[in-house]
Amino acid sequence: MADVELDREPPVLHIRETKVHKSRLVPLHASTAAQLRHYQAMRRHLRYDALSEVCFISEKGTARTYATLARWFTTRCGQRGIEPINDARRPTLHALRHTFAVERMRRWYEAGADVRALLPTLSVYRGHGRPQDTYWSLSATPELLTAAAAKFQHYAARGEAS
Repeated sequence: MADVELDREPPVLHIRETKVHKSRLVPLHASTAAQLRHYQAMRRHLRYDALSEVCFISEKGTARTYATLARWFTTRCGQRGIEPINDARRPTLHALRHTFAVERMRRWYEAGADVRALLPTLSVYRGHGRPQDTYWSLSATPELLTAAAAKFQHYAARGEAS
């Protein structure tokens, strides 16, 4: 629970000891912080606080594992008719990270933002040590490539980056 710091400005989540033994603070969007506050209030109301210091727990007080959450996600996708298209892979929690990164970059390009300057921020969210690692992990979607090409076309036409 101490790793979910909702009273900070901005609210942050402390990610500890990832797969390569790195830790980082990740700022949370206001809507995410609001949902986590709601979860914490519900947790207190149900008196789960006494069960564990782990943030996301089961009714038994045990920590929710990635595998449990992944099964839940797969089940919910199926219930909502979210299925692979044209024999592609099924939706996964891990794929959400990639979708987030590609969509964030697409929106930056479309807004005329300096993507190169913003990439370290995206790298922090993804847990990458270097922006190059983030670039290599991205999928070149038609939407992202279109936005990047438009940015380059603007650059080439004016001879300057916007």
